[in-house]
Amino acid sequence: MSKIKKLNNKGMTAVEVLVCFVLVVIISVSMYTTVSSYQNKQQIEGFKEKIFTYKNLLTKEINDDLIKDGLVSAKILNFNRNNVTGDADASIEMVMRNGQKKCLIVKSNKAYDYFWDPYDADMVSKLPPNEDKNDEFLISYGVCGEETEYPIPDLGESYNANLGGPCGANGCVIKDLRINNVDMTIENSLLNIYIGFYHPDLGTRYGIDIVCPVNF
Repeated sequence: MSKIKKLNNKGMTAVEVLVCFVLVVIISVSMYTTVSSYQNKQQIEGFKEKIFTYKNLLTKEINDDLIKDGLVSAKILNFNRNNVTGDADASIEMVMRNGQKKCLIVKSNKAYDYFWDPYDADMVSKLPPNEDKNDEFLISYGVCGEETEYPIPDLGESYNANLGGPCGANGCVIKDLRINNVDMTIENSLLNIYIGFYHPDLGTRYGIDIVCPVNF
């Protein structure tokens, strides 16, 4: 009589199932972290490219006029900066050798990026005027009166959790890319224009920086 070999039908124990589950979770988390990190890096590189392209485009437009046509004189028409909020409205008129006038206009109106409760009377009383506003940034350049608008790149936005204020239920809009510093000076026959940008992932490393001698 031949011997019949019995098969092992015990299957996996609970411990083995648990170990397999833990290993799958570890591998999945590791893969997700790697993919997420790669996507974030790609996104930041995309942000850099957009800011860099915008900065170079506008800088080239202005510098081409200053170098090609020559700057005879420059006059700051308006420069109002709120040192508390960082808001700035600035404009400058530049007269070229061909008699053409070019104007650069910068508008930087920032939303407040902290949380405040409109139902807290003491907190509201300490706020500066016009606290309910969205971020608004715009640079215009060209022949005076016919300037071309150059809106800064839209790289996302968030809200400042302003509870049901005039900005709406979500609060006021805070752009991820903001104009954080504007400076225009004419000193010692030298024109200086600086428009600095800020992004939470990139800091303040990017900006439009133009220096040109006047009537050189």
